[in-house]
Amino acid sequence: MKSKIRKIFILLFVTITTASFCQNKTIEKMEWLTTRTEYEGLPLYLRIPNYKNIWEYKSKYPVLISITLEFESIKDNGLPTSDYNKSLMDFDLEVINIFEGENCGIIFLIETYGGERNYWFYGEDSKTISNLFNELKSKYSDKKIKLDYQNNADWSFINDYPVQLYKNQ
Repeated sequence: MKSKIRKIFILLFVTITTASFCQNKTIEKMEWLTTRTEYEGLPLYLRIPNYKNIWEYKSKYPVLISITLEFESIKDNGLPTSDYNKSLMDFDLEVINIFEGENCGIIFLIETYGGERNYWFYGEDSKTISNLFNELKSKYSDKKIKLDYQNNADWSFINDYPVQLYKNQ
């Protein structure tokens, strides 16, 4: 009886392990690197997805995109108050995953600085980006958010960023 139960557990473990390796890595399961630094005398918090090789997306996603959230409740140093920051968890997750369903972009940086949070992406085209942003803005009409995008096919934003975000190509 013990060996039969053991075999069932082993089979179950192998099945679950195999299924998890076959899945694409979703944003929720992605490993994030975080760091705190200062910029112009204010704290700057950075969250960076730990891509194995972010450069493999460069030819697919030429458009630099930022979604900026203006905080409603901040401390003297420009960071969000603790309770307010906690209240942003669902919104944060929604923005981080904005391109996941369409598979038309990747997030590469989240900055928290000076009373704002900036979500940085590279994406395919401005029409899809605008449509997804308008859906987000409609769902979170109580939030002060704005969208900016521009062509940045050489990904110079990442290379010229004041802090090294990713190893160079």
